[in-house]
Amino acid sequence: MSSAGQDFIVYQVGKELTQDPQDLINSLLSKYFVGQSGIRYFPTDIVITNPNIEEYEFLDSAHLKLILDTNEKWITIGSYRASFYVDPDRIFKIWLSLRSLNIKVRLRIFPSFMGTNGSISEYEVINIDPEKKEEYQLKLEALKKARVVSCNVEAKGEGALILGVLHWRWSRKEVGTFIPGGQRIVDQINHDDIAYHFNPGDMKPPLNVYFSGARGLEGFEAYPMFRKMKAPALLFTDMRLSVGEFYEDASQSIGEQIMAVIDKTLEKLGFSHDQLVMTGISMGTYPALKYGAQMQAHAIIVAKPITNLGYVASRERLQRPDEFDTIFDIDNQFVNHLDLDHLKELDQLFWERFEMCDLIKTRLFIGYMINDDYDNRTVARLKESKTIKKARQIVYKGYEGRHNDNPQIVQWFIERVQQILATDFGRKMKNGTDY
Repeated sequence: MSSAGQDFIVYQVGKELTQDPQDLINSLLSKYFVGQSGIRYFPTDIVITNPNIEEYEFLDSAHLKLILDTNEKWITIGSYRASFYVDPDRIFKIWLSLRSLNIKVRLRIFPSFMGTNGSISEYEVINIDPEKKEEYQLKLEALKKARVVSCNVEAKGEGALILGVLHWRWSRKEVGTFIPGGQRIVDQINHDDIAYHFNPGDMKPPLNVYFSGARGLEGFEAYPMFRKMKAPALLFTDMRLSVGEFYEDASQSIGEQIMAVIDKTLEKLGFSHDQLVMTGISMGTYPALKYGAQMQAHAIIVAKPITNLGYVASRERLQRPDEFDTIFDIDNQFVNHLDLDHLKELDQLFWERFEMCDLIKTRLFIGYMINDDYDNRTVARLKESKTIKKARQIVYKGYEGRHNDNPQIVQWFIERVQQILATDFGRKMKNGTDY
């Protein structure tokens, strides 16, 4: 094979195919398709149908705690109110967030065609293993007709069980999560996951790392944009709770795993931290700032920064009623009580860790909304930061309006990424001009 052909395979992350050619052809449409999708179903959607279950409580909208004693028999806890939609020409994977103490859990899946009652004799049982890291591939074949699925939750044992979010995702089988090449980081404590995707581009500096913002529909953001830029790109998306959890957890293990993935990717490319650009918008700004500072990235580029998660919750009732209630679920994962003292401690902890970082080699670009109704303290706090004052460069750009009022800030963000590619890494557009 020519050197150009070999380069093409490397740039496209090509893999050797060992599958039978006809089997490969038959499975192409179910594995390689346009789009991505993942839907969350919450424990609040479960109808508890077992009259013998008397002791249970909702810790928040994403966690249901039950105390069970099933006398070593499998029992049905309940079923999800809504049926799960099975798209034509799609296969599915599921993932269930849970914490279990001496309780076994399984799901019983009943498929049926639209407009029919289905059959209770046709079902699939999925045993949930808290130690398992792979998503559960359903046996449902891809068909031309749409279907729906009913789902029961069953348990066995004596102890405590915390049921979390059930994730219903389009599957590509072994090809990747959400898009070809997508991979996952699994939090073994809560049986939660986040996903990442690496596109090697032309394998020349820098490595652009982008953290997706809050997403109601699971999947990656900004893939087309970074692909067009040709530079290597590492995308992250947080599927936990209703829109994500700011790429953070109480034990800090998620952050450590994220940074380990970034370091491994830099090593694969032969890059240093001086060739690392950390970026994010809204929810994605929290990890971009936190982990970018810890890793002493060459540049950190963020728009609409949110770092004070406790403060965001404290503003919910008056400044932003009924608009971002999930912040209480998010903060509930980090603190023992949702009172002002604990929320202030949560924000203080972020800044204490931030101030321990060295940004002397880092350029920062901060785009913000002047009337931000989520977090209007981050920019002021950055301007006071001793760590920031030692940074190589800091640029602020403010836009009138609340958090989601002015899309122009997103264009500013894109232009700053392009600016870094051109001025610091000498990248040119196809027509030969700078970005």
